[in-house]
This record gives sequence, C-alpha cells and structure tokens, in this order.
Amino acid sequence: MAQKKGNELATISVYLNTPIAAVLLAVGFITASVLFAGVLLIAR
Repeated sequence: MAQKKGNELATISVYLNTPIAAVLLAVGFITASVLFAGVLLIAR
C-alpha cells in the first residue's frame, strides 16, 4: 500500500515538473535566439 502511494506521489511530481521544465527550455531557447540575433546585428 505504501509503495503504491509513493508511486502516485512520484507521478504527481513528474506531472508538475514537466511543464516547468518545458517553460524553462522555451525561455532559454528564446533568450539564446535573441542574443544570437543581437550578436549578428552588432557584428555587421
């Protein structure tokens, strides 16, 4: 019974962490893109 409850908590944790990780990845990608574009403009 305790094992099943632990697995449910782990599953809930994964479900909560997945969108957070996706948002961080998206923000990092956008930031990198903006920085890269800025460097290209400055380099011209």
